[in-house]
Amino acid sequence: MNKIVGIVIIGLAMGFLWLVLILNNSKKNLVQVSSLTPTITQTQIEQRIDLKPAMEQIGQIVRGMNKVVVTPTPTTVPILKPTPKPTDDGLPWGVSTQVGNDTWTMKIGEDTTMATQKEILDALNEYRRVHGSQILTWNKKLGNYAQERADYLNGIKSVDEHTGFKNFVENEDGFNKLGFTALGENISYGYRLNGVHFIEWLYAGDKPHNDNQLDNRWNYVGIGVKGLATSLIFGTGKM
Repeated sequence: MNKIVGIVIIGLAMGFLWLVLILNNSKKNLVQVSSLTPTITQTQIEQRIDLKPAMEQIGQIVRGMNKVVVTPTPTTVPILKPTPKPTDDGLPWGVSTQVGNDTWTMKIGEDTTMATQKEILDALNEYRRVHGSQILTWNKKLGNYAQERADYLNGIKSVDEHTGFKNFVENEDGFNKLGFTALGENISYGYRLNGVHFIEWLYAGDKPHNDNQLDNRWNYVGIGVKGLATSLIFGTGKM
C-alpha cells in the first residue's frame, strides 16, 4: 500500500515536473512570440526614423521646386528718357542776334502748344496798351493774307527776308488788294510759343520788330499761324 502511494506520489511529482517543464517551455514560447511584436514595431519605427532625412530632403526639393515654379509679379520700372541738352552754339539765351538784313534769331525755350491767332492778337493789344499804343482792330483781308504768308513760310521751313511780302505790295498791287495805303509785316519760323511769349519775348527781342508791333501808325492787323510759322500784317490808311 505504501508502495502504491509512493509510486503515485512519484508519478504525481513527475507529472507535475513535466507540467512545469511544459509550462516553462510554453512561457518561453509565449515570450518569444510576444517578443516578436515589439521587434517588428521597433523595426518599423527605425525604418520610419531612417525615412525622416529622406522626407526632409524631399520636402526641401519640393520647396525648392516651388521656388523655381512660382514667378513673382513683375514690377514696372519707369524708364527715364534723357532730356536733350541745348546745343552750345555760343549764342546767349533770350537775346536777339541779327543774321541777315531783316532777320534776327533768338535762342529761347519752347512752350507745349503753339499760339493761336486770337492768342497772339490779345497778347499784342495788351502789350501795345501797356506801352501806350492804341488797340489794333482785326481786318479780314489782312488776316487772309497773313495766313497765306504763314502757310508759305511753313512750307519752306524758314523765313524769306520779307521778299514775298515786298513782291506782293510792289509788284502785285498789294496795297489795293488789301485796301490800305501803308502795310508792314513781322514774321517768324521755328518757334513754338504761346501768344504772350511771341509778342513779349520773340518780337520784342530786337528793336526793328518791337518798333513795328508798337508803331502808332498801325490801326489794323491780321495774323496767320501755320505749324511753327507766324505772320503779322499791319495796315493803316484804309481805302
